[in-house]
Amino acid sequence: MKLAVGFNPVLSVQAAVAQASRAESLGYDSVWVHESLYQRDVVTYMSAMASGTRRIGLGSGVINTFTRHPVTAATTFATLSELSGGRVTLGLGLGSFPTIPLIGHRIFPVGETKPIRRIREYVEVVRSVWEGGEVDFDGDFFQVHGLTLGFKVDRRVPIFIASLSPKTQEFAATVADGVILSPALSTVLATGEMVEKVRRGEAKRGHAVERASYMLTSVDRDPVMAAKAVKDYYFFVYQLAEVVKPESLAPYGVGEEDLRPMREAWRRGDEVGARRLIPEAAIEALTVTGTPDHALARVGEYMKAGVTLPILMPIGDVGLALSELAPGG
Repeated sequence: MKLAVGFNPVLSVQAAVAQASRAESLGYDSVWVHESLYQRDVVTYMSAMASGTRRIGLGSGVINTFTRHPVTAATTFATLSELSGGRVTLGLGLGSFPTIPLIGHRIFPVGETKPIRRIREYVEVVRSVWEGGEVDFDGDFFQVHGLTLGFKVDRRVPIFIASLSPKTQEFAATVADGVILSPALSTVLATGEMVEKVRRGEAKRGHAVERASYMLTSVDRDPVMAAKAVKDYYFFVYQLAEVVKPESLAPYGVGEEDLRPMREAWRRGDEVGARRLIPEAAIEALTVTGTPDHALARVGEYMKAGVTLPILMPIGDVGLALSELAPGG
């Protein structure tokens, strides 16, 4: 079983390097770090982790296509590849819906913002820069004229595209090396539906790509404590209250009426009350939570649905999760 580890950019750089080193010693395939507009910088993380490890892969999960020009991304990740000995993956996407608009960029309506065209242009520019020679590109979003990279890119840098959009997931499989399906919370059924969109793109292209998916993971030998860590995690409470669609949980026995009390508490500003009212079945449906054996079984469910690279996002007892779920452990 090939497994990766992923972290939000809330760790100190030193802590992130320590986690990457431990993941490497435990046999994990790669370490992935989210980009954030108000937390630590993903490229700095990757540079430090590259210097502090020897074998493990390192991925951005993801940089966004608004704040980094594709030429900047191309030179940055070519340099990271050189630093790491060819261990980096460029993961890219539109960026965080709540934060990108805060700096003046629109994501909706997609009929006007044309996300697929933006990503297509971004990938084309990045690869053209890496190929060497003079780059001339006139797109709707990006323009490059008479630019030639001043050093040779000796190692191929894989590109992964992240999206929750069915059309973009299908498109991504036609141009990228991998697709990132979920930023952390998704049911097995919803993940399987996303995989099918990717498979359509794979069929058009004629070969499969890596299908990665972040999975919020909480492991404890006491399943009650594992669930408590999820309830105490702000990201999960926010997502369940504001983002997760109730219909996605219906097959798991969680209806809108089951979510209403916690959502009402959340909107009143009663975060403690909202945590207390989280349905246990919602935790089971959306995360990898429980004893080590149960967590491994849950990862297996996602892989049966078509995920080829599970990216575990450990919270709570992180050390236990990493050691107990380690590949071949």
